[in-house]
Amino acid sequence: MVKLTDYDVLLVDLDGVVWLGGQVIWDNVRALQLALKSGVDIVFVTNNSTRTRRYYAWKLSRLGLDIQPESVVTSGYAAAQWLAAKRPGANVYIVGEEGLAAEAWAAGLNVVDVSEALAGGADAVVVGLDRLFTYQKGRAALRSLIRGALFVAANEDHVLPRHDGLDPGAGAVVAFLERASGRRPDFVAGKPSPYIAELALHGRNGRALVVGDRLDTDVELAARSGLDALLVLTGLTREPPSIKPPVLRGVVRTLLEAV
Repeated sequence: MVKLTDYDVLLVDLDGVVWLGGQVIWDNVRALQLALKSGVDIVFVTNNSTRTRRYYAWKLSRLGLDIQPESVVTSGYAAAQWLAAKRPGANVYIVGEEGLAAEAWAAGLNVVDVSEALAGGADAVVVGLDRLFTYQKGRAALRSLIRGALFVAANEDHVLPRHDGLDPGAGAVVAFLERASGRRPDFVAGKPSPYIAELALHGRNGRALVVGDRLDTDVELAARSGLDALLVLTGLTREPPSIKPPVLRGVVRTLLEAV
């Protein structure tokens, strides 16, 4: 069985690994605490764009995981960084929540409101999970996309696992706009895009392991990035896969099995 300490860097998911909805998965947290104490470098890589890196670092610190914001990469941060490199200072219409907008501002992008987007003021539409999504938001995004604005998706997760079931993910909002506009996103920033792994590993050296609860995002990220993967059955995936992907180095019920 693969051990967390066999690797220099861990790219660890949040939803389904560290917590599930509002419930902390303490066995996994204890395993990560031990990995940190042993000197393993941990970067938390999440497709959840609703919060900032700073918020997640604060939340993790309250669980006994001493993490700086630079060791958190969200799909919102990845989307903002990609867009800022392609269109510095672009006017951006956000379909998403506070974390996505904050990362866009921090990257030097100009976030426009609904009225500005409807008036043709958006160079790009960035879409993430939006639990307050409205028809008016969709309308402003659609008009911008029809005019030729860049279509950037933070991620395409179809569902978000919670302790009491599944909620629609950002991919459901992306699909709404795909259907309406007849366009696919020009870029998807989050897992399984290798881009988010490149951001997470920038400035870090050594052997890296992707740790997550999903085959379609975490294990696929490892496959596309040339990395190893460890699947933990505490989130969306609850049973070992019938066909084992080549990059999968182990399947565990909790991360304590990999300490």
